[in-house]
Amino acid sequence: MEIKDKMDIINKKADIANKKLIAFLAIAGGTWVYGMSEAVDNPIVTILSSIAFFIAVLGISTNLIKLGDLQKKLKDLYNE
Repeated sequence: MEIKDKMDIINKKADIANKKLIAFLAIAGGTWVYGMSEAVDNPIVTILSSIAFFIAVLGISTNLIKLGDLQKKLKDLYNE
């Protein structure tokens, strides 16, 4: 496989990870704000939004790790 083909594949994977990252960031922000605004009135909603927030944080962390790995692969291709 040529270097250009490898770079195209890495680029597509990075685009997918970026889109997922943006979605998880939006979910985390929305659930955090909503959970804190409802904290006084309804503790069950706060607990559920906290669970959703932590799941979104796991998704953010996973995608950041994937982007770091893709960056290392691009660096290795650049150094060849």
